[in-house]
Amino acid sequence: MARVTYSPEERKARLDQASDKLTQAVESIVTGDDWQAYLGFAAQLHNYSARNVALLMQQAYERQWVDENGSPVLGHVAGYRTWQSLDRQVRKGERGLWVLAPCKYKVEDAETGAESWIVRGFTLATVFEARQTDGPGEIPAPVRPELLTGNGPQGAWQALAELVEARGFSIARAPLAPANGTTDMVARTVTVADRLELAAAVKTLAHELAHIILHNEPLCEYLASRDRCECEAESVAYLVMDALGLATDQYSFAYVAHWSGGDVKVVHAAADRAITCANEIIEALQSVEARDLVAA
Repeated sequence: MARVTYSPEERKARLDQASDKLTQAVESIVTGDDWQAYLGFAAQLHNYSARNVALLMQQAYERQWVDENGSPVLGHVAGYRTWQSLDRQVRKGERGLWVLAPCKYKVEDAETGAESWIVRGFTLATVFEARQTDGPGEIPAPVRPELLTGNGPQGAWQALAELVEARGFSIARAPLAPANGTTDMVARTVTVADRLELAAAVKTLAHELAHIILHNEPLCEYLASRDRCECEAESVAYLVMDALGLATDQYSFAYVAHWSGGDVKVVHAAADRAITCANEIIEALQSVEARDLVAA
């Protein structure tokens, strides 16, 4: 396995240095002109629920709107008239995407006469992706993580898998999209997309191990605090991979910037827990390394 032999002092210094680099990189991204232009444009569009995002991603995958690694790629999505207001026109003959839209009804309070809206079910609405439009209206490109390619540190997958399994979770490489990895805390399973090259798979496994350590608690409220949890998990993966000698800058910086919503305070808040968790993982990896060296 890639050597991760550090003294406790060396380990702390390296983790602190890597964490500072991550934070500074995110600050640079979210204060840049490209990020600000993207946010300004996105603010004019509707925010879709997690359920609708998953639905849209599935349709992108079915239409083969994918990158070179087979992951679905979806740009800005909006309704027909919204695109017109942004000086873009949906091309004739384009087939829209489906999203779930709430059916809202106005009701009047019998006593006070006050009017309010209630939701009674959902219907399907049609939206279009930016690539289905033409026009002079500029569409800023989002800041996207770039998947790692090539091989990961030698023996890292096996060592990390051992740590995952030691916590009672099984691991599978299987078809998965759009996520690169998922952890089911109830079924106690970790799935890593089989389309990933080894370097990306190792980084993803470290990310999922961080979820297991940090977010496998009844009081975690992952769904309610997903932004924070994803920042923590990817920060841990970045720190662990740095210790193993694998630079994940091209993926981790943009990923953390996205899930922090551009709020560097979120990244700072995640740092302490991420460093503590990464330190625990690296220490465990050193134990695996020492055991393997003795056995050899």
